[in-house]
Amino acid sequence: MTRTKRPRGSADGSVKSANQSMFDDFLPHLIARLAYQLNNDLVEKLRREGINVTRWRILAVLAMGDGITINEIIDRAMMQQSALSRALMNMEKEEYVRRVLRRDDARYVEVFLTDKGRCCNTVSLPDLRRGKVSGRAVLVP
Repeated sequence: MTRTKRPRGSADGSVKSANQSMFDDFLPHLIARLAYQLNNDLVEKLRREGINVTRWRILAVLAMGDGITINEIIDRAMMQQSALSRALMNMEKEEYVRRVLRRDDARYVEVFLTDKGRCCNTVSLPDLRRGKVSGRAVLVP
């Protein structure tokens, strides 16, 4: 008598759907998937506006309160200092930001939005805020 090998799981794929269900209930996976989707949506919106993600992150951080140091921007925007320095140099040349030595301690540089930088940023922030709301709705039913 020969034995026929049967695929794992039933013909309806119940093993696969059970494994998929376990994966879909894994919180780190859900958070990563949500972050990935929100980031893709944001990148697409920014692309249509002609703004790259690095520039947008800087503008968004400064819109929440400018006059902050490079280190504060690095922490809030989650960027490397080299990338931030290059972006700020270009943004200053294009008059989106201005850098000023701190009055009481010249070791620090404070970064401020210009009027041009504020106008550019107001286009994108509402989209992000809507994204945050829909992101919370996905995580918390």
